[in-house]
Amino acid sequence: MRSLLYLYILAVVPLFGRSAAAQTVYRDSLKQVIVYSGTDTLKVNAYLDLANDYQQTQPDTATYFALKAVELAEHTDHPYYLSKALMFLGSAYIRDSSYEKALNTLTRAREVVSPTSYHFLKANILRRLGNIYFIQFKYDEALAYFDDVMDILDKHENIVLRAKLYDNMANVYYETQREDSALLYYQKSLDIMKIHGSEMSQASIYLNMGMLYAHLNDEVKAIEYSEKALEIARRHNARVMMTYPLKVLSTVHLNRGEFDEAVEYARQSLNIASEMDIVYEMKDAHQNISAAFEQLNQLDSAMYHYKEYKTLQDSMLNMDANERLAEMRAKYETEKKEQEITLLETENKAQKARSLAIVSSLGFLLILAGSGFMWFRAKKEKEFELLEKDKLIAESRKHLAEEELANSKLREENLQKELTNYALHIVEKNDFLEQVKSEMADLRMDVQSKDAIKHINKLGSRIYQNLMINKDREEFEIQVEQACEGFFKNLEHKHPDLTNQERRLAALLRLNLSSKEISGILNISPKSVDQSRYRLRKKLDLDKDINLSTFLNQI
Repeated sequence: MRSLLYLYILAVVPLFGRSAAAQTVYRDSLKQVIVYSGTDTLKVNAYLDLANDYQQTQPDTATYFALKAVELAEHTDHPYYLSKALMFLGSAYIRDSSYEKALNTLTRAREVVSPTSYHFLKANILRRLGNIYFIQFKYDEALAYFDDVMDILDKHENIVLRAKLYDNMANVYYETQREDSALLYYQKSLDIMKIHGSEMSQASIYLNMGMLYAHLNDEVKAIEYSEKALEIARRHNARVMMTYPLKVLSTVHLNRGEFDEAVEYARQSLNIASEMDIVYEMKDAHQNISAAFEQLNQLDSAMYHYKEYKTLQDSMLNMDANERLAEMRAKYETEKKEQEITLLETENKAQKARSLAIVSSLGFLLILAGSGFMWFRAKKEKEFELLEKDKLIAESRKHLAEEELANSKLREENLQKELTNYALHIVEKNDFLEQVKSEMADLRMDVQSKDAIKHINKLGSRIYQNLMINKDREEFEIQVEQACEGFFKNLEHKHPDLTNQERRLAALLRLNLSSKEISGILNISPKSVDQSRYRLRKKLDLDKDINLSTFLNQI
């Protein structure tokens, strides 16, 4: 009877939607199964369903239930339930950005399920492992895991899982500038979603393809796919999603010289973004409107929107004036010290001239007087004075060099703070994407409650703000490239065999970031950073007693 009750709960309660009351009933019913069921496997499933239900709203609670499921599954002596529980726990760690824990947990899940015939469970575990490496920018490793998933699906078909895999692979190809492959796999995923997926799932793929075609300067297709995404978003009143195809359309028309159309699309995006408080879209909309008005020679409007764009951009980048103040102070101190050195050198030259005259006079007098002793003594005294002057000049130059070094360190610290703040801003955004995207499309079509729709729109605001994460990462990498341009040239000249990832790590180490800070910036574990540091030291052929950061700062 308890088994039948559990099956009834799983089948019937979700039909009531995602209202607060129905969700409470669902959760309480699962907890009753845990309390009264005498079967451990039913309890494991109940714990996992609770973990899945809490993952979008209370991640810590979801992790707790996943841990309870693993603890109980350890006693079932059944590889299916243990590997499934470990997979859920690994996913919880990914949402928590605990990538080392996630990697260890999913690796163990893979070891448990490997000897079994649970093919789709194997595929899901491997796909999650690949996504961890994708998050950590290890694209080759990610594709290797995705290839393993493909091998399983070629033997044991699961069409929905295949569509998800194609989407994962397309993302990797997009990130690695293999646009043709990205388009191919986006299209494969779209073909499947047209048959087995929701309209909103199709809209997301249309949007990605529109962005990619815009990147490839294929304006006709960029407009075609972006308009398809916009049409679906409008049909479902997905206001947050509307902003992005509107922005793509505005940008494409701007590039085509169709400035009135560019302004119209950007204004629509700006209105929605302002209503939903989507800062990224507001910033880009103001930028496009400003550029279009400038071409239309409406300079007052262009300047207004440019100022709005700059204000939003500055607020996003958290800029402050410390670096500029430090530069002004350094310039003032440098000029002051240079004037002091010039004055000392002038006095020294005058003193030398006076000393020469005195020595000559004394020599003449001493020759005349025959007092060689007096001449020798005067000469030594003047030489001593010159040495003291030289010493004073040397000390002044040393002090100036120390001041310049201190100012240089201050500028570098300010640059490090700006780059680190911006990178950590990116890191914080990664927490949202995986949490909220899986059920957005279906919920928006099924829910009737205005409060629920409002809640869903808020969730949508969070996920589509995070669609800009790739652009933010590119901006961060551009700033690092600009700030460390000379360092990268010297590093490439001395060590041309370093990979891009190792060059990026070297730049962060040169900024004196700790392994923990670097792991937060690159979305990898501190242990992975330490391993990467070890490999970098090995490639640089450094002795153990040489400090890596000090060595990099000397390049």
